[in-house]
Amino acid sequence: PVQRKELLELNTCDSATLESLPGLGPVLSSRIIKYRNLLGGFASVEQLREVYGLPEETYNLVSGMLKADPALVRKIPVNSADYRQLIRLPYLERSEVSAVLKYRELMKKIDNIDELIENKIITPEKAKKIGPYMSF
Repeated sequence: PVQRKELLELNTCDSATLESLPGLGPVLSSRIIKYRNLLGGFASVEQLREVYGLPEETYNLVSGMLKADPALVRKIPVNSADYRQLIRLPYLERSEVSAVLKYRELMKKIDNIDELIENKIITPEKAKKIGPYMSF
């Protein structure tokens, strides 16, 4: 394994770069990229744990070599997004997306994620996960 002084940016590296890490072959590298695209980017390295088939040992090996800049995450404009744009986020259930859209229709505008928590549309735990992916 190559010693790296520089941490790899998870949101900008390609699959070949990922494959250079210990325990990451072509299959896992392409799954990481696929998941990154689905999410709209990684807000934290921790999210690698959600990649299908990535063993905990491999995560432990590579997580210290990576960083994830939440500023590189593709945000969903909550006040103009349609159902399709919101459901793209794997953390949101259909019922939550519908609730967000109904609430927005009623209130005309959602100011921040706390408003969704206060009105019991999403849980505080869910807000932590989806917060980096939303713009108001």
